[in-house]
Amino acid sequence: MKSEKPRRFINCYVSTQACNFKCDYCYIGQRKIFDNEMFTCKYPVEVMRKATSIERLGGVCIFNLCAGGETLLGAHIIPVIQMLLENGHNVSIVTNGTISDTIEKILAFPRQLLEKLYFKFSFHYFELKKKNLTDIFFANVSKVKNEKVSFSIDITPCDELIPYIDEIKGIFDKYMNGAMPHISVARDTTSRELKILSKYDKEEYKKIWSVFDSPKFDYKIEEFLKPHREYCYAGNWSFSLELSTGNCRICDGAPEPGKMDFYNLYENPDEEIPFVEIGCNCPTAHCYNCHALLTLGTIPELETPTYAEMLDRVDAEGNHWLTEEMREFYSYRVGDSNIG
Repeated sequence: MKSEKPRRFINCYVSTQACNFKCDYCYIGQRKIFDNEMFTCKYPVEVMRKATSIERLGGVCIFNLCAGGETLLGAHIIPVIQMLLENGHNVSIVTNGTISDTIEKILAFPRQLLEKLYFKFSFHYFELKKKNLTDIFFANVSKVKNEKVSFSIDITPCDELIPYIDEIKGIFDKYMNGAMPHISVARDTTSRELKILSKYDKEEYKKIWSVFDSPKFDYKIEEFLKPHREYCYAGNWSFSLELSTGNCRICDGAPEPGKMDFYNLYENPDEEIPFVEIGCNCPTAHCYNCHALLTLGTIPELETPTYAEMLDRVDAEGNHWLTEEMREFYSYRVGDSNIG
């Protein structure tokens, strides 16, 4: 992987609308649209394989897989993950870390595939505690770590979690040898301006959650409600893919469904993809996924941390969450591949 650079970041929506957790801050839960649907694809895996080839996409891409519910609940996602890795792409999986059987099946993939895999574990304190799954969560993290597969652990903060911050830090001292979780910023997806989902203002919210010293949080809170009107290559250097249908949209920040749809990736897999660019027309109050899109260089002129810094942590013994190869890969920007 050392000689490779990411060509595009493809944010994949996995249409599993079911979850074994019910978190108040969940962006799907906010809209109350869980319907217990499981991911299935309308196209055969071999069509998807051809449609997502390195040749067609112009190089190795980062496929980020995240469901409307829990990404690893549906069994049909496993062959799709394997296919994308076999195609030579980098795959990241967002998961609550409790679907042990599926995690073990993925970890049974050949070694050369696991080297291109990254797990983003979401630590949901209240649900883990209520369902007595904390030990299982960290056991699954350990399985991934022991296989030398890259991972990170994130917390989406909520006001109800504030009294438990010291307890959470103690949990990570115990289970992760002092490496603290990264902190995200919770969005109120019912508001057009995507404001912070908290009763606190931005400065107080920043003060509260900065105790975890998370570079991801520091960058996201700095960018929150900061509009960007510079030329952005979203739609070309990055885009969003509905994994089950092949529908592509310029960016997840589209204010309305269908507003930024531009292509179906699967319908004509021999066809050249007509990439578009949002340019200076971003419609959102701030970059919807700044920790990935901006750090990976969709606005090349911006000085940002690297994507690797948004994910990696180092424990008390100097062990990294990302492998050396993955740290290097995630430190490049998509613009480094000279996409026109």
